Amino acid sequence: MLTTHRGLALILAILLLCAAAAPVNAASPVEAIAAELNKKIVAPNAILMEASSGMVVWERAADVAKPIASVVKIMTLTLVMEALAKGDIKLDEMVIASEHVSSMGGSQIWLEVGEAMSVQDLLKAVAIESANDAAVALAEHVAGSEMAFVARMNERAAQLGCKNTKFINATGLPGDGGDDCLSSARDVAIMSRELLKYPDVHQWLTIWMGDVRDGKNLLTNTNRLIRFYSGADGLKTGYTQRARYCLSATAKKNGVRIIGVVLGVPTSAQRFTDASTLLDAGFSLFEARNVAPSGKPIGQVDVLRGANTKVNAVTAGDLSVVNLRGQESKVEVRVELPRYVQSPVRKGQTLGKMQALTEGKVYSEVRLVAEVDVDRAPLIRLLRRHTGMLLRSVFSFGEARKVYGG
Repeated sequence: MLTTHRGLALILAILLLCAAAAPVNAASPVEAIAAELNKKIVAPNAILMEASSGMVVWERAADVAKPIASVVKIMTLTLVMEALAKGDIKLDEMVIASEHVSSMGGSQIWLEVGEAMSVQDLLKAVAIESANDAAVALAEHVAGSEMAFVARMNERAAQLGCKNTKFINATGLPGDGGDDCLSSARDVAIMSRELLKYPDVHQWLTIWMGDVRDGKNLLTNTNRLIRFYSGADGLKTGYTQRARYCLSATAKKNGVRIIGVVLGVPTSAQRFTDASTLLDAGFSLFEARNVAPSGKPIGQVDVLRGANTKVNAVTAGDLSVVNLRGQESKVEVRVELPRYVQSPVRKGQTLGKMQALTEGKVYSEVRLVAEVDVDRAPLIRLLRRHTGMLLRSVFSFGEARKVYGG
């Protein structure tokens, strides 16, 4: 009997030891990563977002409105890219620098009054060097004046749901009255996600060393991650005394795109360290499933009065569904295309969109664009085309009368 009691006591002791050793409410991968980021990130305001879904997996004081310096140019670039996509402006158009443009301080390419520079070179100067004069030149070209452009910036931010954002200029420089452009880490991530819908912008954002004025003016990228972080392809740095060091960083690996925003960091080196830590954390958490690769033909759209009667609509980028590792969701695909467009059509022109939905909600989307140029058809070709259509319809009607005895 004594032996039995000792045996039971021993079993009970082993069970208690096992229970003590077993983790209680073990942290999920997201919670574990969040705990690490709480320790490592120095930035007082920061956020980590998966780009395709907008899912936020970690944040710190992400809704506090603060000066963001040249990170403002994310919205400047977004409006310029939208104008290009709509055909309102073109890359080879020349922009004449105004007196207001030449008066900008801070980072610049020293545009002189009356100097002409192409939209493409101005974009390059903004993306690489964060040039304030180039940003204002683009703003005036798109909207007529910087203030009209700023009104569009604020309107666009409101449309995107940015609740803590107010722009006073297109550059992020402090205003004459001591005011600043204000935003929050969350709003910056939202604006960054919008700019990423225009993948062409990466052709400038990823240049480490560039030039304008036929090589006479060298440009050096202010974003060190472009050179030193694998997969980094944007977006924007910023610094003023009040804003301190800011950065919205993005990188893409294996179909996963991560956005990391840090604001108010005490040193330049630390902002890049913080951003790298955020990007690493994001890539450790997510994996992608490709629904449609970039350039895939999705459908055709009729081209009215075009040299060709149809144009292929292809994906402007990869359409992927990104999940936390080990998780998978059922995907529904939705395509939105018009029945026809007016000629002429330009290669890359937006025709519609393709969306990936999970549980009825839009998870990610990609633009559907024209695969090739379609010029307007000459009048003689249109006359021949319509004559042929008329003859075919008459012949078809005659055949139908024979068959049915009409």
